[in-house]
Amino acid sequence: MRQTLPVAICVIVSLVLMAIGTRYIHPHWILGTLYSLQLHAAAACVLAMIVALLVKRHFVVWLLFAVSLLFTGHAVLMGREFVAPLTAADAGAPTFRLMSFNILNDNFENAEDIVATIRSSGADLVNIMEAAPLRVYMDELAKTYPYRVGCGVLIEDCDQLMLSKVPIEAPVVQSLSDIFPDRFILAKVTVAGRPIHFVGMHTTKPYFDNFHSLELNRAALAISETTGPLLLSGDFNASSIAPNMRRFLNNTDLATAEVEPATWPIRAGVFGLPIDHVYARAPLKIKSLTRIPTAHGSNHYGLIAEIAITGQ
Repeated sequence: MRQTLPVAICVIVSLVLMAIGTRYIHPHWILGTLYSLQLHAAAACVLAMIVALLVKRHFVVWLLFAVSLLFTGHAVLMGREFVAPLTAADAGAPTFRLMSFNILNDNFENAEDIVATIRSSGADLVNIMEAAPLRVYMDELAKTYPYRVGCGVLIEDCDQLMLSKVPIEAPVVQSLSDIFPDRFILAKVTVAGRPIHFVGMHTTKPYFDNFHSLELNRAALAISETTGPLLLSGDFNASSIAPNMRRFLNNTDLATAEVEPATWPIRAGVFGLPIDHVYARAPLKIKSLTRIPTAHGSNHYGLIAEIAITGQ
């Protein structure tokens, strides 16, 4: 047992680390979910190697322990790379609020509670994904959010829904791939006296061949055609540390919040993955980003973001 256990642990950890390591050589879509899970997987490897070291100390065990620590540390650093923190000069910047939530397209029994949550959120802008359960509540939502795209406005269905307290100008709807249509909305809104670009999007899962990267590339092209402040939110089905997500952020000059809350799976709580995101382009900065207290029957937690308009 003393010989077998550390060998078994080393073999398993070696395979996990080799799979993670492909991201540094040639990332492949089939490992896309693992890349998003790098922090979780590498941290698990660290714990496994501690167990192995308690049983038997050997050069190979120490080596795998060191690599596990390296991959864990790099995952933490990658999570901080695109943060744009507020400075003392931004203290008095005007703010507005955004809500982003994938409510799950068959979540009809909780639709009424979700409508109440949206209306009481205090959000100026709302991005809802898989919004089919809300179709019959459009008149109710219009009392708080008189402007929208989706559910019969530019988009016939309710898969992607953008709501606003202020007029939505020049909205553009785009299909990012052939898998799901009309999951990208780009519009202009004026909040706190400042015109900004507002984007709502929903990408496919990263293990659907190479479609996830294709959709990110198409979204990046559309975003890059705009200038000035831009706010984007949505369900990306990947964390910000995945290689194609990092490329997307780099190509679009978007920044993340200091801490991105875990939103999926809901059973994992704070130990889940942040696959729902709010990103901002200067002079916008994310002042705070929090999960809504309950998932209301969805398999994702929703997000509330306080956005500061800096450089005023």
